[in-house]
Amino acid sequence: MLKDKNRIKKEIAKDLLALGSWVLYIIVILIALVNFYRPLLDQLIIAGVLIVILRFIFYSDAYVSRGFVLIVFISLFYKNLLISLILFVFFIGLVYSAYTLKRSRKSRINGFIIGILVCIVSYYLSNFTIRFITA
Repeated sequence: MLKDKNRIKKEIAKDLLALGSWVLYIIVILIALVNFYRPLLDQLIIAGVLIVILRFIFYSDAYVSRGFVLIVFISLFYKNLLISLILFVFFIGLVYSAYTLKRSRKSRINGFIIGILVCIVSYYLSNFTIRFITA
C-alpha cells in the first residue's frame, strides 16, 4: 500500500513538473501565434531564448524558470485575478514537485531567480520590439 502511495505521489509530481516543460511552452507560443497575440508571443519567445542561454551559464532548474515565465505572462495577458491565483497554485505545485523529485535546492532557487530576471528583461524587450516594428 505504501509503495502505491509513493508511486502515485511521484507520478503527480512528474505531471506538475511538466507544467514547466518545453512542450507546454511551445503549445502556448503556438496559441499566441495562431491568435496573433503579439505582445505575449514576443515575451515568450524572448524569454525562451534567454532561458536557453542562461541555462548554459548557470546551473538551474529550467522547469521552474519556464513555469514561472508562463505564469507571469499568461497572468499579465488575461489580467484576471482568479486565473492568476490558479496559475500561482500550479506554480507552487511545480516547485514542490521539483523538491519531491529530489532536484537540488540550489537548482530550484537559481531557476526561480532566472525566471524572474528573464520575465523582467523579456517584458521590456518585447515592448521595445513592438515599438520598433510599428514605428
